[in-house]
Amino acid sequence: MKVKSTESFVYKVKSEAAESVTGRKKSDACLLGMLLLSDNSNGVAYKTDNEVCKDLFLRLVRHVIPDGSISEDVVRHRGRLPEYRISVSEKSDTNAVLNRLGILDFDSGEILNRADKLADSNFGAFMTGVFLSCGRVTDPNHEYHLEIAIPKSSDDRIYSGISELLEKHIGLIPKRLTRSEQKILYFKDSENIEDMLTLIGATGASLEVMNTKVYKDIRNRANRATNCDTANLERQNISAQRQLEAIKVIENSTKGLSQLSDELREAATLRLKYPEYALSELASEFNPPLSRSGVNHRFKKLIEIADNINKSKEG
Repeated sequence: MKVKSTESFVYKVKSEAAESVTGRKKSDACLLGMLLLSDNSNGVAYKTDNEVCKDLFLRLVRHVIPDGSISEDVVRHRGRLPEYRISVSEKSDTNAVLNRLGILDFDSGEILNRADKLADSNFGAFMTGVFLSCGRVTDPNHEYHLEIAIPKSSDDRIYSGISELLEKHIGLIPKRLTRSEQKILYFKDSENIEDMLTLIGATGASLEVMNTKVYKDIRNRANRATNCDTANLERQNISAQRQLEAIKVIENSTKGLSQLSDELREAATLRLKYPEYALSELASEFNPPLSRSGVNHRFKKLIEIADNINKSKEG
């Protein structure tokens, strides 16, 4: 069954991150991040197919221009999510946004420079805006992967600028790749993903990644232990079978088990009585009880005797 977008992990992350944007300074920083990834050549403009992002952008813009002229359009595509287009074209409203954010224009270099001057407590909100606009994170149950896919039409400075800001402000260095001519910053390490999710306000999702990692580690250790136990059991069964075959060879020989010393005859008798026992279990049945190595030594002797009997038959 196809998972609805509202049930996906990335949708939950974006919803939680959007809810974390509160207060004027964080709201402005988030709006700055969202505008960095927008085409604002004709005023403020924002496009998204995510309803959470659409609602947040509208809320942030209305904080700045509560009485401004904000247009909202919905473009529907068959078989795809609807695309929301929000714009502010009035010059006075656009200037109000610029003044509020402390920038001269919507040039990417101007926005990145302003983001670099943000206090550390507000830088996370800026990255929230960036991630909401073009970020994606995979369900940790499947794999660890978080990426920021820069739109193809964006300024090349954005790609390196975001990477440099992350390294400078929180010490995270994303990996880089180009996929279908689109530049992407990404993380594959779970700890880096946890840090990124915490940075953008999705602390619940960060804890979910941590918990999933712990669960996976426990499950993997349990699987390794089970595999080890299974392998030991198989080796034990093979060893016991070889001992039984050796005892049968001796038993079917001319002198039978009577040719064995009392110690070896006791070992043979006990193995025939308890064919499924491990050596450590069988050791406690001897009178007096033996060590595991002591029992193993006796069976080696029995196997040697059986090998000699077989060789004599061949000769």
